[in-house]
Amino acid sequence: METLYKYAVAGHAFGVLLPDGFPAQEYLKPYEPFAASSDVDTLFTLRLATVGSLKETTPGKVRECLNDEAPYFWIFEDEDGKFSFGFSYTRERPDCILKTSADFVDSVVYIPASSSERIAEFAISNAMMLLYTFCTSPYQTLMVHASVIRHDGLGYMFLGRSGTGKSTHSRLWLKHIQGSVLLNDDNPVIRVIDGLAYVYGTPWSGKTPCYKNESVPLKAVVRLSQAPYNKITRFAPLQSFASLMPACSCMRWDSASVSALHKTVEKVITVVPGYGLECLPDEAAAVLCHSEISK
Repeated sequence: METLYKYAVAGHAFGVLLPDGFPAQEYLKPYEPFAASSDVDTLFTLRLATVGSLKETTPGKVRECLNDEAPYFWIFEDEDGKFSFGFSYTRERPDCILKTSADFVDSVVYIPASSSERIAEFAISNAMMLLYTFCTSPYQTLMVHASVIRHDGLGYMFLGRSGTGKSTHSRLWLKHIQGSVLLNDDNPVIRVIDGLAYVYGTPWSGKTPCYKNESVPLKAVVRLSQAPYNKITRFAPLQSFASLMPACSCMRWDSASVSALHKTVEKVITVVPGYGLECLPDEAAAVLCHSEISK
């Protein structure tokens, strides 16, 4: 027997099927603020299943293993050209396997029974982000690798390569810019509605437990880079596009998803200014950034 749990992020509902006996309160705790009514229609459903060995799932040959750090993302292709996916803590082997329907609406993530307690939450979280990214792409929705501060009812998004200080800059705002609140620290969602861009909290916030079912208009997008000084520059539209695009999650092997991504990013940059902040990890950087982008 299984139990279905439903959630909604940025107005998009989805379901998670857990075998009876699995502690939902433990594995789905980040999703609790996003609980949806049982009668809501869902974009996709993910089922968790255990197997003796992941080899039983026969995902096919490894096509790619992506990402510079954990979680590593595996892409498999079988003899019929069908894709399966995997996620892992190391590059040695996948720790779980995700198999999906052609439209990603119905999916199963498999975990080894011997390590189910350790892997279950990891498998659900990563599989859910992939499914959410694919299934919401036609609805002017972007999942972005970024940190977001809410201040005076508006959202400020900080982008940058891993290690450039997105979370550090957010913490500087929290400490030095009165009224700042962290909305999400790793995977917020942008959605364009009636020509306006909004940023949403999600159940996916990296190492920072920040799971807020809230949204605010997106005021600015700032790409950070480390420097021995503090300087902020407003981007031209092409720079804004080039800054935001790499930070967005996307099935880049799927032409329809890529096309939808391009169109949504184009809409965002027409209504939200982009900036480049060359900075030190200090109070002056936060004050400079706030004074410029909150105008």
